[in-house]
Amino acid sequence: MTDIWKVIRRASLLLATTLAMSACSGSGTSGQSKTVSGTAAAGAPIIGTVTIKDSTTPTALTKFVTIEADGKYTIDVSDMKAPYMVRADGYVGGNEYHLYSAGTAADEGGTINITPLTDLIVANIAGSVAQTYFDNGNFSNLTAIELTAEADALKAKLLPILQELGVSDSIDLLRTSFNTDHTGLDGALDILKVTTDAGTGVATIKNIITQQQMTSNVTTGTYTGVLDVTTGVKEGVTDIQLISEGFKKFSTLFATGLPNETNATLLSLFDRDTFLEGGQDLDAFLSELTTEPELVGVSFTNISVQSIESNDDLSGSAVVAFDVIQNGKPLNDGPNPFHMIKKNGVWYMQGDQRIASVDLESVAEYRISETTTPIHTGLRFGVKDPGGIGITSAVVTGAGLPDGGVTLTNNIAYDEFQIDGQNSGNFYAMSDTAIGTIADTGEIYTFKLYKGEVLEKTYTETNRKRPYLKTDLKVENFPTITSPTLEQLRAFSGGDATISWTLPAGLTNDWLSAHIYDFSGNSATYETSPLPADTTKSFTLNAVTSTGQNFTVEGGSIWLSAYDSFGRQLATSMW
Repeated sequence: MTDIWKVIRRASLLLATTLAMSACSGSGTSGQSKTVSGTAAAGAPIIGTVTIKDSTTPTALTKFVTIEADGKYTIDVSDMKAPYMVRADGYVGGNEYHLYSAGTAADEGGTINITPLTDLIVANIAGSVAQTYFDNGNFSNLTAIELTAEADALKAKLLPILQELGVSDSIDLLRTSFNTDHTGLDGALDILKVTTDAGTGVATIKNIITQQQMTSNVTTGTYTGVLDVTTGVKEGVTDIQLISEGFKKFSTLFATGLPNETNATLLSLFDRDTFLEGGQDLDAFLSELTTEPELVGVSFTNISVQSIESNDDLSGSAVVAFDVIQNGKPLNDGPNPFHMIKKNGVWYMQGDQRIASVDLESVAEYRISETTTPIHTGLRFGVKDPGGIGITSAVVTGAGLPDGGVTLTNNIAYDEFQIDGQNSGNFYAMSDTAIGTIADTGEIYTFKLYKGEVLEKTYTETNRKRPYLKTDLKVENFPTITSPTLEQLRAFSGGDATISWTLPAGLTNDWLSAHIYDFSGNSATYETSPLPADTTKSFTLNAVTSTGQNFTVEGGSIWLSAYDSFGRQLATSMW
């Protein structure tokens, strides 16, 4: 599948409706539950968890909850001691976020938002990056007055933009509830990007519409520069809303079935003239898209704008990222930049604008059939030339790889590039020493694509989480195939079959594949993306060639994979 669709292979909010009395009294009374709630967002809802840490000594009490689809969270703090630090861990548009906020007893029964702005507020109070404040647990003397003062100081710097977007002057960046609908404060979060240099303690706030920026030195709590240019801000946020609406239409088409590739609504979302996705033009892309059963129910949400340029009301361009939800589960993968173009005031999708498909993921595999070294871990490099433009090889370089990189050669028979000099397809097994040189998150790898000796294109891919160390893996970390046994698989000659399995805690179903073949190139395959609750699949594999002739089964294999909360794949295979 193409780059953006590779991830396909991979409860409403508990509202505090009985807290009026405790909200009025601050910390509540004995016997009454106390909660804190809020929105965790960074230009879109964060897909992940919120952790709260209290001021109990010597050992702080911590709790965590899953963030709802709209970014909301609620945590019961009845048995916890204020003040509190809270942290949101997760992803927006494939990018990893760890954002902090804080509250006191006065916030019990109320709101504690978690955004890049609250993270900066806390850092300026702490005089260090917010993570240090949280980890060291030295926030027991934090007061509501400090939080309000620092929130007001930041608001004053952002006020021109907030006012332009219709946000009330009285808003509290920490405590005012908001919705993730690209309006008001959420609209401001769409265009204000905050990055912090942990080494220097300097945070930069950039308006991606005007390109204006200011800095905050969190060690001194001082701001430099202003964000006072509002030209195009309102129009830019409107553009973001229009882009988001386009993705909603896209998702609606796949909500209960597959649209026809000639569906007028579907076609209206794309720019045919410029579209390119992993080497596919629009016709090839839609042909594949509208015939993939696994895409029924898929949604593309949490639109995060990376850059946007609107020349006027009629033309412009943007790069966005988004999260993919399938069968109710987020499919963790790295950032997938997606290009947009505005023509005559309408935004159209252009794909990733890549001439070929490239990606990588951290993978660990337990091979039941291997008795000596059954567990392998490393990186899988996905390179394809679906457009058939003649890419012959690819060289991947980055941490943990040989100095000259890893070379993959186009293997048309397998529809993907294979690593030279090994029999493991596109999986590159690594030693713990090599894995130890990879950054825990965010390591960047370079893919160079060649036609013969000529370099055609260079792309980069970000690894979300480094591979598991082999010494950290045991058989029980992998999916367990309870049926069939290895002996039963080897005796299978086609017909009806059932595969049953169990998953370790913390893993989510990813992909199931069963394969029978002979040694003359004939085969039959069953593939599916199991639902989160699935533990068994029944199907039929007939040993019939493409011309309708029966073949004698000489081998078979099963591949069952799941992924952890970081998107790392753990697979069990047998043959």
